[in-house]
Amino acid sequence: MIRRLVDDLKSWGFWQWATLVSAIIFFVLLVLPILNLVMASFRPGPTYAPGGDSVIGTYIEFFSYRYYYSTLINSFIVSLLATLFSVLIGFPLAYLVNRIDFPGKLLVRVAVVLTFVSPPFIGAYAWILLLGRNGFITQLLKNIGITLPSIYGWQGIVLVFTLQAFPFVFLLCSSGLRSIDQSLEEAAINLGQTRFGALRTVILPLMVPSITTGALLVFVTTFADFGTPMIIGEGFRVLATLIYTEFVNEFGGNPRVASTLSVMLLAVTIGALLLQRAWAKRTSYGQEAIRPLSVYRLSPLGTALAALVVYGIVFAAFLPTLTIIVSSFLKSQGPMLLPEFTLEGFRLASRLPLAFRNTLLFVTTATLLCVVVGSVIGYIVSRGRGKLVAAIDTMSMIPFAVAGVVLGIALSITYGGPPFYLAGTGAILVLAYFIRRLPYTVRSVSGMLHQIGVQQEEASINLGVSPAKTFLRITVPQVTPAIVSGALLTWATTAREFNSTVMLYVGQTRTLPVEVFTQVLQGNFGAASVVGTVLIVTTLIPILILFKVFGQDEDVLV
Repeated sequence: MIRRLVDDLKSWGFWQWATLVSAIIFFVLLVLPILNLVMASFRPGPTYAPGGDSVIGTYIEFFSYRYYYSTLINSFIVSLLATLFSVLIGFPLAYLVNRIDFPGKLLVRVAVVLTFVSPPFIGAYAWILLLGRNGFITQLLKNIGITLPSIYGWQGIVLVFTLQAFPFVFLLCSSGLRSIDQSLEEAAINLGQTRFGALRTVILPLMVPSITTGALLVFVTTFADFGTPMIIGEGFRVLATLIYTEFVNEFGGNPRVASTLSVMLLAVTIGALLLQRAWAKRTSYGQEAIRPLSVYRLSPLGTALAALVVYGIVFAAFLPTLTIIVSSFLKSQGPMLLPEFTLEGFRLASRLPLAFRNTLLFVTTATLLCVVVGSVIGYIVSRGRGKLVAAIDTMSMIPFAVAGVVLGIALSITYGGPPFYLAGTGAILVLAYFIRRLPYTVRSVSGMLHQIGVQQEEASINLGVSPAKTFLRITVPQVTPAIVSGALLTWATTAREFNSTVMLYVGQTRTLPVEVFTQVLQGNFGAASVVGTVLIVTTLIPILILFKVFGQDEDVLV
């Protein structure tokens, strides 16, 4: 039997070996760490709950004490509210921008993209600068006798989550609207429906997959977000912040409890993904827009109102980014920002060079790995067949549902100690970035390959060229735009990665997002704005290249 297996392995070609290696990569960097995380949560040990010294002791403890289970309830509250408000804002905004004729749509799309690519937690401290106890808007309104509600606590978290996350719904709904044929709306109107009636009875049902996918992304992103609640939550604790405090407690972290909390967070996010996919499959319709939905004009008053609504929402979402950029050029004295423009903050930012250098090094390395491995896996899932290929295709989607804090703890448990000792090194950060962002290149390449025939590849192989050389000489040039697009998107999103970084970094491996977070916690808002501005520009440049050079639009972001 062993000899037969050896003979079979000897007969394997390039793509069989590539498929096996791809499966091993996902197993080593994704499946095994998650399994170790789950196993760590079931290790028996003493807890405060009655009967809690069993293998499920920490789970019993979690549901026995309000200190723990309240964080799960809190996470559901803020995430579900943010998801609801994001849908209520994102879909109408997408409809107005794509269907109504009014000026300045390009600026609207640019502002939405800038909001989308900005690191999530930056909005939290930007709103502190604006609506905090000594915030600019707070003091301005207080001078005229108006007192605003506190930005801290669950209300502030929901506000920041909503304004940061509604672009998910906007971008997906914009793409969905462009896939609906104009004849469907015309048929509804010819049958006696008003335009609003056609929207309710025809367009909205067709938009369910886009809306639910956007809602899923909002829910998963906000449920797993750590930075925003940590900065603006004050006494309002969520599951992600509890995971962080249990794992990096100054008196010695508790990996067992952190693992248990991480498993619960992972169960929620993966469960949400499965529910959304099942719902979308039941409510999806096969459609192709021969004649996309047209843009129509309203009365002058209607156009003005539509533009006012769009501009108001987008300005509120873009205001934190604008605040960070402006405040980075203001003179600072401790936590105070003075109305005096200067470049002193950039000149005195002594911790910025190391964070910037680390970001460039780690992100570039991870992106190159994603390009090489992702291109091969993208080919495998689009051209290959079999159960192993199907498993790889499924595993390539899992990183979307695994929260950064969860992946960080899983990698730390698996590779932080003996025999690898990667804790605190740049290598473990690169591995985290690589496996988290690998799906971008895989999906980009596989999507393009589905549109390309196999005739040239088959002709090359029939002429005696090996499959590996055929891939390099024939396939790679054909999918180069997809590879580069995936690389740019990977680089931009990895540069702002915070949740996994904060679980794995040490002082010498801190990156730009971690440096922003550290400065905010220390109350150095001027220094945080300086680093935040550099981070915004760093993430924006690849997106601009993606749009201008490769002709992509904002749909590629989701």
